[in-house]
Amino acid sequence: MKKGKHGGKREGAGPKFKYGEDTVNITLRVPVSKKAQVKEMIYSYLEQFKAVKSDATDKGGHYGC
Repeated sequence: MKKGKHGGKREGAGPKFKYGEDTVNITLRVPVSKKAQVKEMIYSYLEQFKAVKSDATDKGGHYGC
């Protein structure tokens, strides 16, 4: 059987980084009563690091068409 020459990856394909760089998962234990409070603190702290979308890279959901 002959193998085709299609597929593979393209440079720059895929979703853009939410924070402009790679991310990692962090697991830590917190008291059940403080879970929502800690989660909100982390999300509000991370807001300052979100990558800003420019009009040139944002296609508005039109996939470049």
